[in-house]
Amino acid sequence: MAGRGKILIIILSAAAVVAAAGFFALGQQYFFPKKFIVRDLPAIAAADIVSRNLKIFDSAGSQGGLSAGLPAAADRSLKFLFFGDIMLDRHVGEKIKASGSVDFIFSGLDAAGIFKGNDIVSANLEGAVTDGGAHLPPAMGIDFAFAPQIAGQLAKYDFNYFNIANNHLSDQGKNGIIETEKNLTSLGFAFSGCQDRQIGDCTAKIVEKNGRKIGFTGASMVYGALDENKLIDQIKVLASTTDLVVAQMHWGIEYKHEPSANQIALAHKLIDAGADIVIGHHPHVVGSIEIYKNKPIFYSLGNFVFDQYFSTDTQEELGVKIVAAGQNFQIDLLPIKSEATRLCLMNDEEKNKFLAKLANWSSGGADFKNQIKAGEIMINGR
Repeated sequence: MAGRGKILIIILSAAAVVAAAGFFALGQQYFFPKKFIVRDLPAIAAADIVSRNLKIFDSAGSQGGLSAGLPAAADRSLKFLFFGDIMLDRHVGEKIKASGSVDFIFSGLDAAGIFKGNDIVSANLEGAVTDGGAHLPPAMGIDFAFAPQIAGQLAKYDFNYFNIANNHLSDQGKNGIIETEKNLTSLGFAFSGCQDRQIGDCTAKIVEKNGRKIGFTGASMVYGALDENKLIDQIKVLASTTDLVVAQMHWGIEYKHEPSANQIALAHKLIDAGADIVIGHHPHVVGSIEIYKNKPIFYSLGNFVFDQYFSTDTQEELGVKIVAAGQNFQIDLLPIKSEATRLCLMNDEEKNKFLAKLANWSSGGADFKNQIKAGEIMINGR
């Protein structure tokens, strides 16, 4: 009997340890939402850091069923807010230094309330985030770098996810890329993307928000072709392990509103592989919109924060609010104008003219073009 008693005590002790571990894991998931695990794909090395209330995982979801027991993912909507290029150097940097903060850029939009109430606020960060904003070798004619103290101010306006795949990520060389990843991580921002034409571990990330897993890819193809098959393979992995996939593409011809045949073909391939939303940037002007297989494609959102003051087109921007619920999308188009870097929503007359141009650039039937002109697109994917 004494031997049986010892065995019983051992079993009960082991059960207590397992229960305690389970309770601790549950507490991490539900009671400490400001912690997330950072995992670059496909590596599993992790570090806890303060976040914008996001959790980040590797593409296999190897954090291990974190959504288990939660309500069905399709029952919860996700609210996205996307913008085009953010460049905080050169003349924009001079204005920030003179004013003391980025507030003069965003205060008009903030007063309109567009930053609030979103799960993901995202843009293309057009340059490297280096220590102190230092410009590192190699020297280049057009060379962008931002200090963490400046980039970090974007958190005030609820930015929490950046595409960094573009032709300016490598402006400060390899060390600039390393510092960018380090500084964005320390600031609590999530991000994805490799330098131009590269597809690798840095291309994709998964975040969890409201119990739903969102897969992001960032890719750039400005100075030549990228390996489309590698990108498509990553999309397929994300589509099989997440609830929704966003593909961000830095592509296109500068100052051209319509996409090339190659862009259209690749956008369709991305959706065929499992992408749910395609967001484009780089041309510095707003580009066309397309719905393909009930999935939205925005070929270019144009500039957002940039110092290209030389034309109306380069100072007309587009913000996109997307509410995704299951296979359904409610899309609100937000025409924005830049007045020497100060951003504000267009007035009704400006908005109507801009949306009419956007409808004309876009391909689709009369009903779709009328939705663009009205500033709201509804997609029922069921």
